[in-house]
Amino acid sequence: MSEASNNYGAPGIAERLSVLRSPQTAPTSGVSKTPNRGKAELLIGVIVVLASILLAFLFRGGNKSPAITADSVLSESTVVDSRLNLMSGEALVAVAINPGNFPPSIAPGDTVRVVVTPGSDGSGTVRSLKEITVVQSVTAPTDMNNQFVITMRSEESIATAIAASGPVHLAIVKGKEL
Repeated sequence: MSEASNNYGAPGIAERLSVLRSPQTAPTSGVSKTPNRGKAELLIGVIVVLASILLAFLFRGGNKSPAITADSVLSESTVVDSRLNLMSGEALVAVAINPGNFPPSIAPGDTVRVVVTPGSDGSGTVRSLKEITVVQSVTAPTDMNNQFVITMRSEESIATAIAASGPVHLAIVKGKEL
C-alpha cells in the first residue's frame, strides 16, 4: 500500500509531515500585543490590593477602649473618689451582666436591688441582698463581649456577695440614695 496521495481522501504521511515541518504563521485573532496591556493589568492589580487594604481597615474597627496603664488607673480612681465623695465603708462595684438580667431602661442614678444566684458549682441560693445600690454608669457590650458592665455605688459587703455568687440580676426599686 502506497503512502502517496492521489488527491482523493486524506493526505498521506509524507504530506502531513511536510506540512508540520514547514514554517507557519499564527493567525491573527484581532488581539494586538501592545505594551500598554501589561501596564493596565499591573495598574488594576495595584488598585485591587489598595482597595482590599482600605476595606480591611474600615471593617476591622478601631480599638474602642483606651490603653490602660498604671498611671491612668491611679489618676482615674483618684478622680472618681473625689467626684463621688465615697464615704468610709462604701465602694464602687462593677458587675458584668447579661442582657435580660436587668431592666433595659436602667440608667445612672437609678436605685437598684441586687439579686444573686448560685455559683457555677451550684453552691448558694437565689437571694436578694438587703443593701440598696445606686447605678453610677452603664457600659454597653463590646464586639468581643455580649455583657453590659454596670458600675454601682454601694456598701463594701455588696462586692464580696457579688464576687461569691453566680450570675447577678438587678431590679430598679424606690429607696433612699447613698
